Amino acid sequence: MHRALPLTILGTLAVGLMASGIVEADPPADFTVYEAGGDNVFRLSDAKSDYVALHFLLKTDCPICRRTTRDYASRAGEVPGVTHVFLKPDPEEATVAWAEGLKPASPDAPPAPAIYQDPDAKLAEAFGVPDGYEFHGEVVHYPALIVLDSDGKEVFRHVGKDTRDRYAFDDFKSTMAELQHERKLQLYNIVEGEPAINGFDPVSYFRDGPEMGDPALSEQYAGATYLFESEENRKAFAEDPEKYLPEYGGWCATAMANGDMVEVDPRNFTIADGRLFLFYSGFIQNARTPWMRNEKELTEKADRAWHEISGE
Repeated sequence: MHRALPLTILGTLAVGLMASGIVEADPPADFTVYEAGGDNVFRLSDAKSDYVALHFLLKTDCPICRRTTRDYASRAGEVPGVTHVFLKPDPEEATVAWAEGLKPASPDAPPAPAIYQDPDAKLAEAFGVPDGYEFHGEVVHYPALIVLDSDGKEVFRHVGKDTRDRYAFDDFKSTMAELQHERKLQLYNIVEGEPAINGFDPVSYFRDGPEMGDPALSEQYAGATYLFESEENRKAFAEDPEKYLPEYGGWCATAMANGDMVEVDPRNFTIADGRLFLFYSGFIQNARTPWMRNEKELTEKADRAWHEISGE
């Protein structure tokens, strides 16, 4: 299957080539790539996942590329929220032939991933993947893994120094856990350098009501600092932090039912089914009042909205 336009890139491409072979590039705002010998089409702006992992494979027949592709494709389910895009710069016919080696050995094995075309490594060049690697009698771009977030912004890259230098899936899994954690932390009602919940002891809500914590009794969890009024509370939190954390990242529960992230008064709360909900409270409005009037429906709406925002 031949396509006259197998790659479309929107944005500025490479603007200079350094003597080292590293391309200075302004990454494309959007791009579309087509599966070699198939019907799959990937367009960055249509990606529904939180992250996109671009795998720039080597030109010519590369067994290590095939092994790496097979490993990532078969284990992709271990890191949800990531779309993997495997790219080969070879002509379509050669790419199709190379991909034959990815076909499953048995009917029960996972299906082979789509291999997309990157004609003449233009997309690799656009993303600043260096070339100059001598491989199988040709000078090609180095193997690379580049991860983009949901806004198309690059958040991680690994460029191998040769064909053996690949980013192992276990390392990728750890890196993605850190990136996903950082992303979630940015969504939480936490100010960098300040204690969470404005310094209130999260465990105290479940006992005698909210009490300010002591800076000398603190615990780190998921990148945030929590303070406690007693060593007993600190130990209880350390044993099971998720049990005591406020819902919806600490934002107002009533506002979250509409998908809004609104500040709270940490003293304005309710506990239902073992869950801590915080609310906004102002001179004119107390957001806890409508919540208590229609708690079941608003809880369901807030749960859905927070899941869409955070993935939790």
